[in-house]
Amino acid sequence: MDMFEPATTNAGTPLAQPGADDDAIIVARGLTFDGEHGPLFRGVDLDIARGLHAVHMPGGHSQKALLLTLAGRLKPSAGTVAVFGETSPRAIRRHCAIAAFGDIDDLDEAVTVGTVVAEQRRWLAPLFRRPRADTDRDVLAEVFGDLECPAPTDYVDDLGDLETFLLQIALALCSDRPVLVVGDLEQVRDSGRRAQAVQRLGALAADRTVVVGVTNSLGDQAPEHDVHIPDFAGKD
Repeated sequence: MDMFEPATTNAGTPLAQPGADDDAIIVARGLTFDGEHGPLFRGVDLDIARGLHAVHMPGGHSQKALLLTLAGRLKPSAGTVAVFGETSPRAIRRHCAIAAFGDIDDLDEAVTVGTVVAEQRRWLAPLFRRPRADTDRDVLAEVFGDLECPAPTDYVDDLGDLETFLLQIALALCSDRPVLVVGDLEQVRDSGRRAQAVQRLGALAADRTVVVGVTNSLGDQAPEHDVHIPDFAGKD
């Protein structure tokens, strides 16, 4: 994904900048992405501040492409997206972590939780410097909160969909970036466990911006959040 070139501004499309709301962290203007068989979304305008945000649209290619474009992993075909005022995908990636996207951060089922966490910390550690486990914050405890946290010796293959979803988020938070963009919430299939996932996303959004793709309402019991329903086009 890092090979995408910085986005350019199309003629007649205003460059995305922090909008009227000075607290806006992610600003999209006229955002469009053309897929192989036509646009997956087009003309999307979004203003996203700190806290929990649900991008409400059918799951599939359109939703995935929009979320990854907001996070700087895909280059838009038209329009602009800015994160903290920066508009190149490379700059945006420095601010945004992503989690729970199929084919991007899938986990090897034959390894243990402790191994995948250690490998993620090692990957993120500065060159020639080994990560010190005793000084790293406990990202699993941070993400799972009052839910039962998997043991380091548990194999990924033995985790349920909620635990896998939260583990992917914990790995993303190892980078300690201020924006977290999360894939389709519906991958947690049971509605009760999905509600638990929403509660944990709300807790994480207390000190960062969290954006998650949804296909259904988060419900009356969900933590405080904003819902964004973008215009889109395309078939999934």
